[in-house]
Amino acid sequence: MLRKHISENSGITRLQFLILVVMVVVIGVLSFPPWLEYRKVGTADIDVETIAVAIKKYFRHTEHYPTSLDALMTDPGLEGWRGSYLESIPETPWGGSYVLLQDIYKVGIARDHPRVPEKYRVGGVAEISRVYHADARLGEKYWW
Repeated sequence: MLRKHISENSGITRLQFLILVVMVVVIGVLSFPPWLEYRKVGTADIDVETIAVAIKKYFRHTEHYPTSLDALMTDPGLEGWRGSYLESIPETPWGGSYVLLQDIYKVGIARDHPRVPEKYRVGGVAEISRVYHADARLGEKYWW
């Protein structure tokens, strides 16, 4: 019967372990900014969807669209208003406010928002917004 001898050199050395730890830290540091942006975009997307749903409920009850986002929280004096449609208007994940664009029936991130990457603002290539009109084709952006 042959016995295998365990060598004193088997296993991982301190230097190999240190290199492994450094590689894990570098990968973590490089992947954090994209993850953080992904999370902010996801939060903003949920926010505009929530606001758009509140606007649609407001319209169903009052037969009018709000003239400002504040009308979703405080009684504008319209018949049919059924209490607060939102507890508060959320702030964008970058800080600042969402905007209500009545002329195109959209809620989104303002074009002049100072901290939001330009591509996520209304009119940007990855615009974060929602159309809230009953006929959703109005104000919709076509890419062809």
